Amino acid sequence: MNFALAVVFIFSFGFAADGRPATDLIIINGNVRTLDSKQPRVQAIAIAGERITAVGSNKTIRAMAIQGTRIVDANGKLVIPGFNDAHVHFTAIGNRFSHLDLSGATSADDVIDRIAHFTNFLPKGRWIIGAKLDQGRWQSAALPTLAGIDAVSSHNPVFLYFADPKSAYVNSLALKMGGFALTSRVASNGEIVRDTSGRATGVVTQSALNRIRSLVPIDFASNWAEIAETASNYAASLGVTSVQDVHSDDLYAIFNELDRNGRLKTRVYDCIGLDFWEKSPRAGLRSASGSSMVRRGCVKWLADSRSEDNLELRRSVADADKAGLQVLIHAIGERENGFALDAFEYALGKNGARDRRFRIEHAQRMHRSDIARLSKSQAIPSMQPFLFNWEVSLGGEDFRAMRQAGTTVAFGSDAPMTDLNPLFGIHAAVNSGDSITVEAAVYSYTLGSAFAEFQENEKGSIRAGKLADLVILSDDIFTIEPGKIRNVKVLTTVVGGKVVF
Repeated sequence: MNFALAVVFIFSFGFAADGRPATDLIIINGNVRTLDSKQPRVQAIAIAGERITAVGSNKTIRAMAIQGTRIVDANGKLVIPGFNDAHVHFTAIGNRFSHLDLSGATSADDVIDRIAHFTNFLPKGRWIIGAKLDQGRWQSAALPTLAGIDAVSSHNPVFLYFADPKSAYVNSLALKMGGFALTSRVASNGEIVRDTSGRATGVVTQSALNRIRSLVPIDFASNWAEIAETASNYAASLGVTSVQDVHSDDLYAIFNELDRNGRLKTRVYDCIGLDFWEKSPRAGLRSASGSSMVRRGCVKWLADSRSEDNLELRRSVADADKAGLQVLIHAIGERENGFALDAFEYALGKNGARDRRFRIEHAQRMHRSDIARLSKSQAIPSMQPFLFNWEVSLGGEDFRAMRQAGTTVAFGSDAPMTDLNPLFGIHAAVNSGDSITVEAAVYSYTLGSAFAEFQENEKGSIRAGKLADLVILSDDIFTIEPGKIRNVKVLTTVVGGKVVF
């Protein structure tokens, strides 16, 4: 990847010039937008461990370098806090890389590119499974060479069915795992298709196909550790340093195991279903509990799945709130948003005051009279501008009314319903008929989302003491033409002081 960034190492003394302790990473020559009102624009950032230790001028921060300090030269590029997606289905994002659909492939090179895209994010050793390879529909019917496939998949076995599933295309790693020689004196035995020199072409049939297929792990589609790692790798490539996983499954232990093994590049706030918690309450579980990388304590429900009188929803929300959990309610439509606010107000009346941060997921098509109720019930609208057409749904207009009512708005994607890319969401919010400013959109994708998970003092802006979660972008989204925001690329992603992309 061509990052247009320079990384160098400084070798000097063991302490900074002013006597302060070691600094592990420094970013210099940046167009840094901190989202911190006390120091909104700086050039450079110093990081020790997983936290920011100082921000300021190039001269000041460079003076903190010691032997072994890693310096990233941002070359004037925009540096902002890492994106925090407030509404994702994390394993479903990873599962998009569990099956490669080749029905739309147009050439041998296209197939290789698609495999390479998968291997950019898959853990080493995870199979690439695909189907509908049909070179007969291409302008040139030549299949990819085995060498071409191997060049982009040396650490991942490949198994791709043709349109006729009686044959498949595999890479050399899959052949070796199946116990098959890559070369043979026999040109072809009808199962391992070989060229005239006896080299395998990658095409397998009959018992060879069945043997290699049998090597695919039975839990391939439910290996949540590998799937979550894939999602984390993909998130890092998009500058997403934190996600709030509202998929309602309980993967807290798996996320922690990935973190212990150094395989998690994304901070995760793991929510479970409200009904799941009701059936199996966890003693001592509280909102936003856990480590800086993996936390839990949020429960989610759908307002439109409860009865017309809404009594059951109100009781369930009040019970979870009393237990110290953060309650999220999915609501789209005036009726459903009203139900969610009814439940929140009921819980407030029963349980008294505390910092609870109720959330309405989507908060679309809310009745105007209900917007004023948001701040009164301490509720946070968690919105997805790219998922919904804001020009049609009046999302931008609703957003401004919510902000004017004193409500903090969090942004997310609802990936994989849409792409995880936060720049798509910012683009949608800024370019709709009822557009908002880039500053407001970025705030909602960083500090707003951090507030939605009780983490505004830990992340969401760039200042000393906060977690070093940063992204460097190819262009300045605050100054370029708004219609070009979706084309901006992530050059570098830093999570906890480590360059993860």
